[in-house]
Amino acid sequence: MSAVASMSARLDHTVDEPPAVPRLPRTVVFVEASSGGVVGGSLTGLLQQIRGMGPEWRRVLALYEPKSIETALAEQGVPVVHVPRWRVPKQHRFQGSEAYRAVRRSGALRGGLGVGRLLLRTVAEELPAALALARVIRANRATVVHLGNGVRANFDGVMACWLTRTPCVCHVKGFEKYGWRERWASTRIDAIVCMTHAIETHCEEGGVRAPRMHVVYDALDPEHFRPARAREAVREELGLSADRCAVGIIGGIQEWKGQAVVIEAIARARRTHPELRCLIVGGVHRAGRQYAEMLRQRVRALGAEEIVSFIGLRHDVPDILNALDIVVHASVRPEPFGRVILEAMMLGRPVIAAAAGGVTEFVDEDRTGLLVPPGDVAALAAAIAALAADPARRRRIGQQAQVYARERFSISEHVRAMTTIYDAITMRH
Repeated sequence: MSAVASMSARLDHTVDEPPAVPRLPRTVVFVEASSGGVVGGSLTGLLQQIRGMGPEWRRVLALYEPKSIETALAEQGVPVVHVPRWRVPKQHRFQGSEAYRAVRRSGALRGGLGVGRLLLRTVAEELPAALALARVIRANRATVVHLGNGVRANFDGVMACWLTRTPCVCHVKGFEKYGWRERWASTRIDAIVCMTHAIETHCEEGGVRAPRMHVVYDALDPEHFRPARAREAVREELGLSADRCAVGIIGGIQEWKGQAVVIEAIARARRTHPELRCLIVGGVHRAGRQYAEMLRQRVRALGAEEIVSFIGLRHDVPDILNALDIVVHASVRPEPFGRVILEAMMLGRPVIAAAAGGVTEFVDEDRTGLLVPPGDVAALAAAIAALAADPARRRRIGQQAQVYARERFSISEHVRAMTTIYDAITMRH
């Protein structure tokens, strides 16, 4: 080979195989605007996604109040930023005055109060939060912002993305009330991700549509959601002997979650199944303090203090679920998803769920769970009694639910779907 030919071959090789340039991680700023002092399903779902994302993504979480999960995130190298946000109080001293009640009874004046409150919320609450969040977005050079609480609760987040010209994904996880503000905001959002098809339908009926609409189910990584202790040890701690059938409801204590329905159903089911015990697990939401006290009073009135136990907020939810024989989901209004149902399925626990909202999209009657009408004490009591009487049926449903959940709610598939959406909207900017 001539010298010229040899040099040409070397040049061709250089052009065909350029040196690899490492790609810098892209940054997602997750915004979680929930309040009330509890870690709810919306934040829990985000945490699963954050854990499942690879090193090509840098993750930052913005919170509007301190949360108990921050230490665990720090151990994973995920920085947490607190965004200050003053909230217009829902309770105020004028509510006790007759003049205020008279204004509320007048349609025209009530409308004026509503406009005034909306203006106050926008100027004093949302605009300052939007400016603070915009600083976080700029400081972290966000590639994309993921708003975790829907259009209504994240209106300030939508404004922050608009101010910074940052691509925005809004994750809708509830049946929100929509007005002109939300419809306007949805046109400034690059993509809306709905947690279920039921939520997508609700958005469309409310006139909330972004350029891209997707349905992506939440997921759960079984490697990060598994019991740390033996079932027998947890049951012993909770005072559950081997001959007890333990029924539990897990979630923040607030009226719409239906703990009152469970208490009444347990009282009824125990007439034929005296071995039943009931655990009410969850912290008291800021808006649920009176409701929590009412629940305790009702338990005392039923003489069921030894049967129904309030065990408060727990950070060992996998252990608690694994110790139960039956898991109840009892929301009295349509549940957007019902994350505790998925958690119970992943651990092979049989679930009785309220048949409304997104729940019916993944609970198949007598295959992956049982369904009862929301708020129906008699139906729930009958379902509890039926499962209490049939351990083999409980095992069958639990096993089928576990296989189904692990196949359908894969964390890797969830992360792939979400990052594909991020890539699609960032290419458009």
